[in-house]
Amino acid sequence: MQTSSRDSSLELAAQACQSCRSRKRRCDKALPKCSSCAKRGRSCEYWRPEASRHSTTASDPKRGWYPSPLDEDQPQDVRTIDFPTILFLDPGLLQYGQVDTTHSAVSVPPHILHLLGDLDEIRFTAGQFFQHIHQWMPFISKKRFYDMYLQPTFHTRPDVVLLLLALKLITTLPPAGARGPRTPLYDAVRRFYVEVEDAFSILVLQAGVLVALYELGHGIYPAAYLSIGACARYAHGLGINVSRTVPSRRVLTLVEVEERRRVWWAIMILDRFVSIGCPGRPFATADPRLDDLLPADDAAWDQRTVRPEDLAALSSPMTGHMSKFALLCQAGRLLGQVLHHLGSDVAIHDEVWMQLDRTLQSMLAAALNIDRPDYDQITFVYSALVALYTPWLVPGRAADPHSERFRRARVVLDQITDRISANLVERQCFLGRDPEDMSPWGLYFAYRICGAHMGSQRESPHAAVMIQSLREAFRTIKVRWNVAGVYLQLLEAQEAIHLGI
Repeated sequence: MQTSSRDSSLELAAQACQSCRSRKRRCDKALPKCSSCAKRGRSCEYWRPEASRHSTTASDPKRGWYPSPLDEDQPQDVRTIDFPTILFLDPGLLQYGQVDTTHSAVSVPPHILHLLGDLDEIRFTAGQFFQHIHQWMPFISKKRFYDMYLQPTFHTRPDVVLLLLALKLITTLPPAGARGPRTPLYDAVRRFYVEVEDAFSILVLQAGVLVALYELGHGIYPAAYLSIGACARYAHGLGINVSRTVPSRRVLTLVEVEERRRVWWAIMILDRFVSIGCPGRPFATADPRLDDLLPADDAAWDQRTVRPEDLAALSSPMTGHMSKFALLCQAGRLLGQVLHHLGSDVAIHDEVWMQLDRTLQSMLAAALNIDRPDYDQITFVYSALVALYTPWLVPGRAADPHSERFRRARVVLDQITDRISANLVERQCFLGRDPEDMSPWGLYFAYRICGAHMGSQRESPHAAVMIQSLREAFRTIKVRWNVAGVYLQLLEAQEAIHLGI
């Protein structure tokens, strides 16, 4: 039976179906199913026009594509499979290119776009990040970021929006109040991260690192510890720092490889530092190997001019030509060794303890004796060194006050105390700097130094002056990192204990 031209026109969709559009095939727009999809046994879905959004036609409101009524009769195994599922279940299929894959189709809610602001506000946020945070934690390609992700066409991509929102979070100073850093912006970023994480993108991972850094710097626990572990898992899922047998989805440029390397080192550093006050918990990232490559020169990284011949392995001797971030990575590895030995059930052998002491002292001397010291690296090494001796620095906790390690701990304490004035005050390493430029690395060592001198400040005017100076530093840094205020409260608790003894 022939169909009238009027009936035929009513049975054509306004646009090509999703399947034909994704494959760039010609679609006859037939309803309820186009001939191409019918011939190949595929599901056939057409875009729902704006006017029909409130129609009673059954559909998935999160997608915007409505299925053909005949789809219910089609076998479910003809539908596309998302890329991460294949990557974990049978990655070998991907090399043949015959499997249809889909990607996350999460839409960006209006309230998220409202939090992000307009393009001028986004550019201001990016400028703040690269001017301050990027200087001591450079794991996002600056040039690539400005060339790609500040373009309006990218602002509808959920993973890009998540990264931009995380940049706004990390550059926003914590407000005063009962909730402190657990702001509505923080809550919104955390919730949106859960919605977007299936995108399986390095941008999502970078946003996760920024959230973890925010939590660590503002003393939000156990969230910081859990977030860092989640970042490590996400990185492994993306194939970052895993066995070479894990297939790569595509060929990466040198800049992309460098960016992935820097993200992993950033996670490793956070993974160690988050446990600096409580050694014994296992790390989420494996210990770096001696043949692991360190980050490239920071200036070359910013200009996207990374060259293979400029890369150095972890086993390479430390030199003044290494990038600031590469030296911080080496300090992070040493901190991991310190925490591993302190948290071990087996007592630290003297030769291991002495080697860690010598290496940290050597790194500290090299960091101080240059024209333009890296203050954030210096404070990180100070914290690692103090962590090595913390069991012998805390009053009343030393197992043997007459042991060699106890005597060495007192020497290190006096050494750091003497350097605080010369290197931290006069050189403005810890005091006098713009709080927005500062990392949270030095807060741990300052807290432990104050605690170690707490009992002697009544007999030593010098100790009292130093403690007062560091307290003032905590109050200044609290404007940037809320955990400084937490350390102040812990110092007050220590003081009350000493007064009660």
